[in-house]
Amino acid sequence: MHKFRPLAASPAVLTAIALGAGSALAADLPGKAPAYKAPPLTWNWTGFYVGGYLGVGLNRSHGFDPSGSAAGEVEYLGTGFTGGATAGYNWQLDPHWVVGAEGDFGYLGLSHESVQYNDGFTVNSKTSWLGTLRGRVGYSSGPNLAYVTGGAAWVHFTDQVTNPPSSAESSRTKAGFAVGSGLETRVGGNWTIKSESLYVDVGSGDTLPVTVGGPQQLKADAHRYLLQRFGVNYLFGGAPAAPLPQQNWQGFFLGAVGGSAATQTRVRSSDPAVAVGEFGITDTGFTAGLIAGYNWQFAPQWVVGVEGDFSWLGIDHSVNDYNDPSASFNMKTHWLATARARLGYSTGAALLYVTGGGAWVNGEESWHSPNGNPAFPTASATRTLSGYAVGGGIETTFTLFGLLGPGWLSRSEYLYVNVGDGDTLIQAGFPVVADHQFHLFRGAVVYRFGG
Repeated sequence: MHKFRPLAASPAVLTAIALGAGSALAADLPGKAPAYKAPPLTWNWTGFYVGGYLGVGLNRSHGFDPSGSAAGEVEYLGTGFTGGATAGYNWQLDPHWVVGAEGDFGYLGLSHESVQYNDGFTVNSKTSWLGTLRGRVGYSSGPNLAYVTGGAAWVHFTDQVTNPPSSAESSRTKAGFAVGSGLETRVGGNWTIKSESLYVDVGSGDTLPVTVGGPQQLKADAHRYLLQRFGVNYLFGGAPAAPLPQQNWQGFFLGAVGGSAATQTRVRSSDPAVAVGEFGITDTGFTAGLIAGYNWQFAPQWVVGVEGDFSWLGIDHSVNDYNDPSASFNMKTHWLATARARLGYSTGAALLYVTGGGAWVNGEESWHSPNGNPAFPTASATRTLSGYAVGGGIETTFTLFGLLGPGWLSRSEYLYVNVGDGDTLIQAGFPVVADHQFHLFRGAVVYRFGG
């Protein structure tokens, strides 16, 4: 059975970053000059803003035969780029709380055409564009704003089935919803940069025939997408009352990391003489663990560092291949580790960074019959696979609504992890192999020693 677990909120939602408070100054001057207070150093987020974004997206859509003629399911694959324009308005209710409305429209290029395993016909669900209209609620710690967001979404997609000599497709624009979270930071003047994760769901598409006049059909009953976007905005009004505070990033750090993970896995035939084609596994889960590293601030704005993390990775999902009652593949992950370098640019209040290095994922997979048919015995393997991880994020100071002291930091981060192929599994003479790609939407809270 297909399991649905929407993308969990980014840990940026849980981390409000606090920095700075004004100091009172009173003077009793000769001649009895009146006492006065200097105005507090505040950052006003109120105002209209425009900007743009770039990022990555992945398809988590799902299909089945509504007529019941073919058992099993199709999980559509597809990763690609997204980019567009954003406009919105913020209202700062008090020194910390901000509400707003935001709209965006942009390109969403997700597509993966695959020949269905042991069937020969081709399926795809590709996207053209995405628009959203959402509300935002955020907590401001001055130059940083951590927020949650939600509202309406529209996606234009095209579902396709090609089974030569016949083919069928349906192009539609469907409305649904988008929810997510993000972290936005001032970078000087009225410019801001943000990191944002969104989950989008616009529901089902049309039913398409697999063969003209034939009994088998395919209906994409869920069009779901995960997005990681990095944006730049210009805020009209709301200029800061003082230069951005300067943070020293140097030193050893230790903390906790966690968030959401999604997989885009292809299970494909490893012997075209026996069978051709592939089927997809797309699922989400949670991840949590420990992280440690060291930063060197070698210039006022530039930081390099090294870090490693070790985390539980909780993805456990089975797919029953479409029109193949004896073919089911299960993937279960146990843990994930990375060892990476970082290069960051400090705005004073935040560290904008890119990262990359090695990655290891431990898990097990099985190729089996879902109905326990003894003619198709289970083949399984447990392995630790190695590969690479690349990504980026935003790191800021963290005081948990003023409860924590100096030295605490938080981050919002996206990582792409690719650890390659697993073992070849053979069930009743049918060999398959699965690749392993993961997208991590996560955050961390760390303590920096010294600096």
